[in-house]
Amino acid sequence: MEGDNPMLQRSNSSIEVEKLQEILVSLGYKLKIDGDFGLLTEIVVKDFQRHAGLVIDGIVGPKTKAVLASYDARTFCPEVFEEVLGIENNTDQQIEKAMRYGFVGLGSIFNQVCRKYSYRWSHAVARGALESAWHTSKISVSKNNIFGFMAYDSSPFASAKRFKSPQASIEFWIPWMIKNYLSKTGKYYNGNSEYGINQKYSTSPIAGISVGFLIRSIRESLLVRDLRQKAKIKNE
Repeated sequence: MEGDNPMLQRSNSSIEVEKLQEILVSLGYKLKIDGDFGLLTEIVVKDFQRHAGLVIDGIVGPKTKAVLASYDARTFCPEVFEEVLGIENNTDQQIEKAMRYGFVGLGSIFNQVCRKYSYRWSHAVARGALESAWHTSKISVSKNNIFGFMAYDSSPFASAKRFKSPQASIEFWIPWMIKNYLSKTGKYYNGNSEYGINQKYSTSPIAGISVGFLIRSIRESLLVRDLRQKAKIKNE
């Protein structure tokens, strides 16, 4: 991405911006490749910088360009491209250890429903955590709607569906998601991955990546807890 202007930032329009957008899309972000460095491109650049440990200024200078060049789909956030449908062999107790805030107590429910429909529980938990801030958002707490179902941008709270319990929300959403987003005959099918889901599920250009990094965080937390437990048993 070299050119007369080494810095790419908001309001730029060039072939270099188009190349930048192509790279960001290849990493899992959702962007229109049009060569215009608009608000959405800036949001994505800042998100990349945050995950890469860079200064978050939305400007693509030499350092950001170099770090971008060091990543690809396999090394930045591979979780966003992995298959959502499948079974993860974790116990209720293990999954419960990954629950936070308002999700505490829902580990067995996620495991039960995800196993029934062959949906990876880490993906379901991460999507719900993103949409509901771990069941602490107003919509989630007031309506037990932990996936933001029908929370349209124009009227998120008013339009969001109400469920009788968080469990009911999970039991409804997972088969609905499979039917509409993850089945090849689904109305919004774009592939069996968080990247594919995000093409239609959210207006946010970073939602798929956000879910991907949440999945990583959830899995790492389980690994850390397991290592601590093993160390504790060894020292007793």
